[in-house]
Amino acid sequence: MEFMSDVLGGADAGKPSLFEIVAQHKMSSLLEPALRHVTSVCAHRYPRYLVRVLSWHEEAYAAAMLLVERHYLRNYGGSFTEHFYGTKRVRARTIRGSSAMTRADEWRSLVFLIGLPLAKARLDQLYERLSGGAAARLLGGAFAQSAGDDGDDDGAPRPGVRGRLDAARRIATRLFKRYYPHANFAYHMATAVYYVAYMFDRTDYNSPWLHLLGLQVRRMSADDYRALDARGPAASGLEAPPNGSPLRAARNLVARLLAGGLDLLRVALPLSIFFYRFLEWWYRSDFHRRLQQAPIPPPPMPLRPHPDGLAVPDDQARCPICEKPRTNPAMAPSGYVFCYPCIHGCLAETGACPVTLTRADPSAIRKLYTDA
Repeated sequence: MEFMSDVLGGADAGKPSLFEIVAQHKMSSLLEPALRHVTSVCAHRYPRYLVRVLSWHEEAYAAAMLLVERHYLRNYGGSFTEHFYGTKRVRARTIRGSSAMTRADEWRSLVFLIGLPLAKARLDQLYERLSGGAAARLLGGAFAQSAGDDGDDDGAPRPGVRGRLDAARRIATRLFKRYYPHANFAYHMATAVYYVAYMFDRTDYNSPWLHLLGLQVRRMSADDYRALDARGPAASGLEAPPNGSPLRAARNLVARLLAGGLDLLRVALPLSIFFYRFLEWWYRSDFHRRLQQAPIPPPPMPLRPHPDGLAVPDDQARCPICEKPRTNPAMAPSGYVFCYPCIHGCLAETGACPVTLTRADPSAIRKLYTDA
Protein backbone atom coordinates (compact mmCIF):
# COMPACT_ATOMS: atom_id res chain seq x y z
CA MET A 1 0.00 0.00 0.00
CA GLU A 2 3.07 2.25 -0.04
CA PHE A 3 3.43 5.29 -2.29
CA MET A 4 -0.10 5.02 -3.74
CA SER A 5 -0.79 7.44 -6.53
CA ASP A 6 -3.17 10.32 -6.03
CA VAL A 7 -6.24 9.19 -7.98
CA LEU A 8 -7.63 12.70 -7.94
CA GLY A 9 -4.53 14.02 -9.65
CA GLY A 10 -4.21 16.92 -7.21
CA ALA A 11 -1.09 18.95 -6.65
CA ASP A 12 -0.69 17.75 -3.06
CA ALA A 13 0.83 14.30 -3.48
CA GLY A 14 0.94 13.74 0.28
CA LYS A 15 -2.82 14.04 0.72
CA PRO A 16 -4.61 10.66 0.59
CA SER A 17 -7.58 10.35 -1.72
CA LEU A 18 -11.09 9.88 -0.37
CA PHE A 19 -11.06 6.29 -1.61
CA GLU A 20 -8.09 5.50 0.64
CA ILE A 21 -9.80 7.14 3.62
CA VAL A 22 -13.01 5.19 3.05
CA ALA A 23 -11.02 1.97 2.66
CA GLN A 24 -9.35 2.60 6.02
CA HIS A 25 -12.69 3.14 7.77
CA LYS A 26 -14.21 0.12 6.02
CA MET A 27 -11.38 -2.08 7.19
CA SER A 28 -11.85 -0.84 10.76
CA SER A 29 -15.56 -1.67 10.61
CA LEU A 30 -14.79 -5.21 9.40
CA LEU A 31 -12.44 -6.09 12.25
CA GLU A 32 -15.04 -6.14 15.02
CA PRO A 33 -17.66 -8.37 13.26
CA ALA A 34 -14.97 -10.83 12.17
CA LEU A 35 -13.60 -11.17 15.71
CA ARG A 36 -17.15 -11.39 17.10
CA HIS A 37 -17.84 -14.32 14.77
CA VAL A 38 -14.70 -16.12 15.91
CA THR A 39 -15.56 -15.44 19.56
CA SER A 40 -19.14 -16.72 19.14
CA VAL A 41 -17.96 -19.94 17.49
CA CYS A 42 -15.46 -20.54 20.29
CA ALA A 43 -18.07 -19.63 22.93
CA HIS A 44 -20.44 -22.27 21.58
CA ARG A 45 -17.71 -24.87 21.99
CA TYR A 46 -16.46 -23.69 25.36
CA PRO A 47 -19.38 -21.80 26.94
CA ARG A 48 -18.02 -22.18 30.45
CA TYR A 49 -15.02 -20.00 29.69
CA LEU A 50 -16.06 -17.68 26.85
CA VAL A 51 -19.76 -16.93 27.25
CA ARG A 52 -18.96 -13.93 29.48
CA VAL A 53 -16.42 -12.68 26.97
CA LEU A 54 -19.13 -12.84 24.31
CA SER A 55 -21.52 -10.90 26.57
CA TRP A 56 -18.92 -8.16 27.00
CA HIS A 57 -17.46 -8.44 23.52
CA GLU A 58 -17.43 -4.68 22.84
CA GLU A 59 -15.43 -3.98 25.98
CA ALA A 60 -13.02 -6.87 25.39
CA TYR A 61 -12.52 -5.77 21.79
CA ALA A 62 -11.93 -2.16 22.91
CA ALA A 63 -9.33 -3.29 25.47
CA ALA A 64 -7.48 -5.33 22.83
CA MET A 65 -7.61 -2.53 20.26
CA LEU A 66 -6.40 -0.05 22.88
CA LEU A 67 -3.16 -2.01 23.11
CA VAL A 68 -2.91 -2.33 19.32
CA GLU A 69 -3.73 1.28 18.47
CA ARG A 70 -1.44 2.64 21.18
CA HIS A 71 1.42 0.57 19.75
CA TYR A 72 0.87 1.81 16.19
CA LEU A 73 0.28 5.44 17.17
CA ARG A 74 3.46 5.51 19.24
CA ASN A 75 5.73 3.65 16.81
CA TYR A 76 4.29 4.47 13.38
CA GLY A 77 2.47 7.78 13.88
CA GLY A 78 -0.94 6.44 12.82
CA SER A 79 -3.65 3.98 13.71
CA PHE A 80 -3.49 0.33 12.68
CA THR A 81 -5.55 0.75 9.49
CA GLU A 82 -3.87 4.06 8.64
CA HIS A 83 -0.43 2.46 8.78
CA PHE A 84 -1.69 -0.51 6.75
CA TYR A 85 -2.63 1.90 3.93
CA GLY A 86 0.65 3.80 4.19
CA THR A 87 -0.59 6.94 5.95
CA LYS A 88 0.17 8.68 9.23
CA ARG A 89 -1.20 11.43 11.46
CA VAL A 90 0.51 14.80 11.64
CA ARG A 91 -0.25 17.98 13.54
CA ALA A 92 -1.82 20.82 11.57
CA ARG A 93 0.21 23.26 13.70
CA THR A 94 3.84 22.40 14.17
CA ILE A 95 5.60 22.46 17.54
CA ARG A 96 9.22 23.62 17.38
CA GLY A 97 9.20 22.96 13.64
CA SER A 98 7.98 19.37 13.99
CA SER A 99 4.57 18.10 12.86
CA ALA A 100 4.87 14.76 14.68
CA MET A 101 2.23 13.88 17.24
CA THR A 102 2.89 14.42 20.90
CA ARG A 103 2.01 11.98 23.68
CA ALA A 104 -1.09 14.05 24.42
CA ASP A 105 -2.15 13.78 20.75
CA GLU A 106 -1.75 10.00 20.94
CA TRP A 107 -3.99 9.68 24.00
CA ARG A 108 -6.60 12.03 22.54
CA SER A 109 -6.53 9.98 19.35
CA LEU A 110 -7.15 6.83 21.40
CA VAL A 111 -10.24 8.44 22.92
CA PHE A 112 -11.77 8.93 19.46
CA LEU A 113 -10.45 5.63 18.03
CA ILE A 114 -11.56 3.42 20.93
CA GLY A 115 -13.81 5.32 23.34
CA LEU A 116 -16.15 6.96 20.83
CA PRO A 117 -17.02 3.76 18.88
CA LEU A 118 -17.53 1.87 22.15
CA ALA A 119 -19.87 4.54 23.53
CA LYS A 120 -21.73 4.69 20.19
CA ALA A 121 -22.21 0.91 20.13
CA ARG A 122 -23.57 0.84 23.67
CA LEU A 123 -25.92 3.78 23.01
CA ASP A 124 -27.23 2.01 19.89
CA GLN A 125 -27.90 -1.12 21.90
CA LEU A 126 -29.65 0.87 24.62
CA TYR A 127 -31.87 2.63 22.09
CA GLU A 128 -32.74 -0.66 20.39
CA ARG A 129 -33.67 -2.16 23.75
CA LEU A 130 -35.81 0.80 24.78
CA SER A 131 -37.47 1.34 21.41
CA GLY A 132 -38.10 -2.18 20.19
CA GLY A 133 -35.37 -3.19 17.76
CA ALA A 134 -32.92 -1.99 15.12
CA ALA A 135 -35.70 -0.62 12.90
CA ALA A 136 -36.61 1.84 15.63
CA ARG A 137 -33.05 3.14 15.71
CA LEU A 138 -33.16 3.75 11.96
CA LEU A 139 -36.67 5.20 11.74
CA GLY A 140 -37.20 6.64 15.21
CA GLY A 141 -40.18 8.89 15.91
CA ALA A 142 -43.57 7.23 15.53
CA PHE A 143 -42.05 3.80 15.05
CA ALA A 144 -40.31 4.06 18.39
CA GLN A 145 -43.63 4.86 20.06
CA SER A 146 -45.07 1.60 18.70
CA ALA A 147 -43.09 -0.29 21.28
CA GLY A 148 -45.47 1.13 23.86
CA ASP A 149 -42.82 1.24 26.59
CA ASP A 150 -42.03 4.65 28.05
CA GLY A 151 -40.68 3.11 31.20
CA ASP A 152 -43.76 4.17 33.21
CA ASP A 153 -44.90 2.03 36.10
CA ASP A 154 -48.56 1.05 36.37
CA GLY A 155 -48.58 1.60 40.13
CA ALA A 156 -48.75 4.82 42.07
CA PRO A 157 -45.65 7.01 42.34
CA ARG A 158 -43.30 5.93 45.07
CA PRO A 159 -42.69 8.36 47.88
CA GLY A 160 -39.36 9.74 48.95
CA VAL A 161 -36.00 9.75 47.21
CA ARG A 162 -36.66 6.49 45.37
CA GLY A 163 -39.82 7.91 43.82
CA ARG A 164 -37.95 10.99 42.61
CA LEU A 165 -35.23 8.80 41.15
CA ASP A 166 -37.82 6.70 39.30
CA ALA A 167 -39.44 9.84 37.92
CA ALA A 168 -36.07 11.20 36.79
CA ARG A 169 -35.28 7.86 35.14
CA ARG A 170 -38.57 7.90 33.22
CA ILE A 171 -37.99 11.47 32.07
CA ALA A 172 -34.43 10.63 30.97
CA THR A 173 -35.70 7.57 29.10
CA ARG A 174 -38.32 9.59 27.22
CA LEU A 175 -35.81 12.30 26.34
CA PHE A 176 -33.26 9.73 25.19
CA LYS A 177 -35.80 7.92 22.98
CA ARG A 178 -36.96 11.21 21.50
CA TYR A 179 -33.65 12.91 20.79
CA TYR A 180 -31.17 10.08 20.21
CA PRO A 181 -32.28 9.50 16.58
CA HIS A 182 -31.48 13.17 15.87
CA ALA A 183 -28.09 12.85 17.53
CA ASN A 184 -27.43 9.65 15.56
CA PHE A 185 -28.37 11.44 12.33
CA ALA A 186 -26.10 14.38 13.17
CA TYR A 187 -23.24 11.97 13.95
CA HIS A 188 -23.40 10.30 10.53
CA MET A 189 -24.22 13.51 8.67
CA ALA A 190 -21.14 15.24 10.09
CA THR A 191 -18.95 12.44 8.75
CA ALA A 192 -20.64 12.63 5.32
CA VAL A 193 -20.24 16.41 5.15
CA TYR A 194 -16.53 16.15 5.92
CA TYR A 195 -16.15 13.43 3.29
CA VAL A 196 -17.68 15.68 0.63
CA ALA A 197 -15.67 18.71 1.73
CA TYR A 198 -12.48 16.63 1.79
CA MET A 199 -13.18 15.25 -1.68
CA PHE A 200 -13.52 18.75 -3.14
CA ASP A 201 -10.46 20.07 -1.26
CA ARG A 202 -12.51 22.35 0.97
CA THR A 203 -10.81 20.97 4.06
CA ASP A 204 -7.69 18.99 4.93
CA TYR A 205 -9.51 17.01 7.64
CA ASN A 206 -11.37 13.86 6.57
CA SER A 207 -13.46 13.67 9.76
CA PRO A 208 -14.80 16.10 12.37
CA TRP A 209 -12.93 14.22 15.09
CA LEU A 210 -9.55 14.84 13.45
CA HIS A 211 -10.54 18.47 13.07
CA LEU A 212 -11.21 18.67 16.81
CA LEU A 213 -7.83 17.07 17.49
CA GLY A 214 -6.02 19.33 15.03
CA LEU A 215 -4.56 16.30 13.22
CA GLN A 216 -4.38 15.50 9.51
CA VAL A 217 -3.85 12.20 7.71
CA ARG A 218 -0.95 12.27 5.25
CA ARG A 219 0.79 9.68 3.11
CA MET A 220 4.05 8.31 4.42
CA SER A 221 7.01 9.45 2.34
CA ALA A 222 10.13 7.57 1.33
CA ASP A 223 11.98 9.30 4.18
CA ASP A 224 9.42 7.92 6.65
CA TYR A 225 9.98 4.37 5.45
CA ARG A 226 13.74 4.77 5.51
CA ALA A 227 13.51 6.08 9.07
CA LEU A 228 11.43 3.04 10.09
CA ASP A 229 13.92 0.68 8.47
CA ALA A 230 16.86 2.40 10.15
CA ARG A 231 15.16 2.39 13.55
CA GLY A 232 14.79 -1.40 13.62
CA PRO A 233 12.12 -3.36 15.49
CA ALA A 234 9.35 -1.32 17.08
CA ALA A 235 9.26 -1.03 20.86
CA SER A 236 6.25 -1.96 22.94
CA GLY A 237 6.76 0.81 25.47
CA LEU A 238 7.21 -1.75 28.26
CA GLU A 239 10.95 -2.27 27.99
CA ALA A 240 13.20 -0.92 30.73
CA PRO A 241 16.95 -0.24 30.67
CA PRO A 242 18.84 -3.48 31.39
CA ASN A 243 20.45 -3.66 34.82
CA GLY A 244 21.76 -7.24 34.83
CA SER A 245 18.74 -8.59 36.68
CA PRO A 246 17.20 -11.82 35.26
CA LEU A 247 13.73 -10.48 36.06
CA ARG A 248 14.39 -7.31 34.07
CA ALA A 249 15.77 -9.37 31.18
CA ALA A 250 12.69 -11.60 31.19
CA ARG A 251 10.43 -8.54 31.22
CA ASN A 252 12.23 -7.00 28.25
CA LEU A 253 12.04 -10.29 26.36
CA VAL A 254 8.26 -10.45 26.87
CA ALA A 255 7.98 -6.81 25.78
CA ARG A 256 9.93 -7.50 22.58
CA LEU A 257 7.79 -10.54 21.82
CA LEU A 258 4.65 -8.47 22.40
CA ALA A 259 5.89 -5.76 20.07
CA GLY A 260 6.72 -8.35 17.40
CA GLY A 261 3.27 -9.88 17.73
CA LEU A 262 1.60 -6.48 17.39
CA ASP A 263 3.64 -5.76 14.27
CA LEU A 264 2.58 -9.11 12.84
CA LEU A 265 -1.07 -8.03 13.12
CA ARG A 266 -0.76 -5.78 10.08
CA VAL A 267 -0.40 -8.95 8.01
CA ALA A 268 -2.40 -11.44 10.08
CA LEU A 269 -5.58 -9.39 10.62
CA PRO A 270 -6.18 -8.43 6.95
CA LEU A 271 -5.53 -12.05 5.94
CA SER A 272 -7.98 -13.28 8.59
CA ILE A 273 -10.65 -10.85 7.34
CA PHE A 274 -10.11 -12.02 3.77
CA PHE A 275 -10.31 -15.65 4.88
CA TYR A 276 -13.49 -14.94 6.86
CA ARG A 277 -15.11 -13.27 3.85
CA PHE A 278 -14.02 -16.13 1.60
CA LEU A 279 -15.58 -18.71 3.94
CA GLU A 280 -18.76 -16.64 4.12
CA TRP A 281 -18.96 -16.56 0.31
CA TRP A 282 -18.06 -20.25 0.02
CA TYR A 283 -20.79 -21.49 2.33
CA ARG A 284 -23.36 -19.40 0.47
CA SER A 285 -22.24 -20.42 -3.02
CA ASP A 286 -23.50 -23.15 -5.31
CA PHE A 287 -20.10 -24.85 -5.25
CA HIS A 288 -20.46 -25.66 -1.55
CA ARG A 289 -24.01 -26.96 -2.04
CA ARG A 290 -22.88 -29.19 -4.90
CA LEU A 291 -20.11 -30.69 -2.80
CA GLN A 292 -22.49 -31.13 0.13
CA GLN A 293 -24.95 -33.17 -1.93
CA ALA A 294 -24.92 -36.73 -0.71
CA PRO A 295 -23.82 -39.10 -3.44
CA ILE A 296 -26.31 -41.68 -4.62
CA PRO A 297 -25.64 -44.89 -2.70
CA PRO A 298 -24.91 -47.82 -4.98
CA PRO A 299 -27.76 -50.34 -5.26
CA PRO A 300 -27.34 -53.49 -3.13
CA MET A 301 -27.03 -55.52 -6.32
CA PRO A 302 -26.74 -54.53 -9.97
CA LEU A 303 -30.15 -53.50 -11.30
CA ARG A 304 -30.85 -55.03 -14.68
CA PRO A 305 -33.27 -53.54 -17.17
CA HIS A 306 -36.86 -54.74 -16.71
CA PRO A 307 -38.32 -56.69 -19.65
CA ASP A 308 -41.21 -54.21 -19.81
CA GLY A 309 -38.94 -51.16 -19.44
CA LEU A 310 -37.05 -49.16 -22.03
CA ALA A 311 -34.10 -50.80 -23.72
CA VAL A 312 -30.66 -49.38 -23.01
CA PRO A 313 -29.06 -48.08 -26.25
CA ASP A 314 -25.90 -49.73 -27.44
CA ASP A 315 -24.30 -46.27 -27.56
CA GLN A 316 -23.72 -45.39 -23.90
CA ALA A 317 -23.71 -41.66 -24.75
CA ARG A 318 -27.41 -41.74 -25.77
CA CYS A 319 -30.40 -41.19 -23.51
CA PRO A 320 -32.65 -44.29 -23.20
CA ILE A 321 -35.76 -42.08 -23.28
CA CYS A 322 -35.18 -39.73 -26.25
CA GLU A 323 -32.49 -41.93 -27.86
CA LYS A 324 -30.44 -38.83 -28.63
CA PRO A 325 -26.99 -37.82 -27.35
CA ARG A 326 -27.40 -36.84 -23.72
CA THR A 327 -27.54 -33.17 -22.81
CA ASN A 328 -27.40 -31.97 -19.20
CA PRO A 329 -26.86 -35.54 -17.95
CA ALA A 330 -28.50 -36.69 -14.72
CA MET A 331 -28.54 -40.02 -12.91
CA ALA A 332 -31.59 -41.76 -11.47
CA PRO A 333 -31.37 -43.78 -8.21
CA SER A 334 -31.21 -46.92 -10.32
CA GLY A 335 -27.79 -45.84 -11.64
CA TYR A 336 -28.80 -45.19 -15.25
CA VAL A 337 -28.01 -41.82 -16.84
CA PHE A 338 -30.51 -39.79 -18.89
CA CYS A 339 -31.03 -36.26 -20.09
CA TYR A 340 -32.15 -34.23 -17.09
CA PRO A 341 -35.40 -32.97 -18.70
CA CYS A 342 -36.26 -36.48 -19.87
CA ILE A 343 -35.77 -38.26 -16.54
CA HIS A 344 -37.34 -35.47 -14.49
CA GLY A 345 -40.49 -35.49 -16.60
CA CYS A 346 -40.66 -39.29 -16.56
CA LEU A 347 -40.27 -39.60 -12.78
CA ALA A 348 -42.72 -36.77 -12.16
CA GLU A 349 -45.31 -38.53 -14.31
CA THR A 350 -44.79 -42.23 -13.52
CA GLY A 351 -42.72 -42.26 -10.33
CA ALA A 352 -40.59 -45.14 -11.66
CA CYS A 353 -37.30 -45.52 -13.50
CA PRO A 354 -38.15 -46.09 -17.18
CA VAL A 355 -35.44 -48.78 -17.55
CA THR A 356 -35.75 -50.84 -14.35
CA LEU A 357 -39.32 -49.79 -13.36
CA THR A 358 -38.15 -49.37 -9.73
CA ARG A 359 -39.80 -46.66 -7.64
CA ALA A 360 -38.00 -43.31 -7.72
CA ASP A 361 -38.75 -39.71 -6.83
CA PRO A 362 -37.69 -36.66 -8.86
CA SER A 363 -35.93 -35.25 -5.78
CA ALA A 364 -33.53 -38.23 -5.89
CA ILE A 365 -32.13 -37.22 -9.28
CA ARG A 366 -28.47 -36.20 -9.19
CA LYS A 367 -27.04 -34.02 -11.92
CA LEU A 368 -23.68 -35.05 -13.33
CA TYR A 369 -21.14 -32.37 -14.11
CA THR A 370 -18.89 -34.93 -15.79
CA ASP A 371 -20.85 -37.16 -18.16
CA ALA A 372 -20.65 -40.84 -17.31
